[in-house]
Amino acid sequence: MKLVEILCNPRPGSYNLALAASAGEKLKSLGHDVILHDLYKEGFNPVLEAPELARSFSLDGLVQVHCNELSAADGLLVFHPEWWGQPPAVLKGWIDRVFRQGVAYELDGEEFSEKGWKPLLTGKKGLVFCTSDAESHSARTLEALWVHSVLGKCGMKASCYVLREMRRTDPPARRAWLELVMATIEEWFPSAAADTEPGGQRGGILSG
Repeated sequence: MKLVEILCNPRPGSYNLALAASAGEKLKSLGHDVILHDLYKEGFNPVLEAPELARSFSLDGLVQVHCNELSAADGLLVFHPEWWGQPPAVLKGWIDRVFRQGVAYELDGEEFSEKGWKPLLTGKKGLVFCTSDAESHSARTLEALWVHSVLGKCGMKASCYVLREMRRTDPPARRAWLELVMATIEEWFPSAAADTEPGGQRGGILSG
């Protein structure tokens, strides 16, 4: 499979970054072709300006690369921390500029009429892994954002996993979560020798 892995975390040495690195190694060990983008290291510009919005096309070469890779990929993995109940601004801007009309969705209908939403990423899979300091009972805004408002809306089979109360987790808990991440990756993106599909929902996970 051709897979795109997106990392958005400015903190070197963070647990989130370590998860992303382990995920990339796991995917390669399963025989997948993985393209990794560290948005902060790339200096990705998250600002969607009016001229770009008006023409529904970006003249930014890096944005074009991301759009082409998303269209060609079989799956997407995203790693990021939760800030104020949302992804970092750089990642939100990446969504704005890459999940664009003509890449992630299209609007169908006659000119001057109300147009219908047509997802363009159907058949692809998307997994998101987030780390958060929020309490375990906090609102599931990230899951709803990724599964329903972004990935699922554009046709992808999607799940979002959030490790909450990050600062309170001990080494055994973090190892257990790493094992869950690796198992989930293998379940969703098995090796070429396997012919299985992801199973049902896990506790605390939204799937769509």
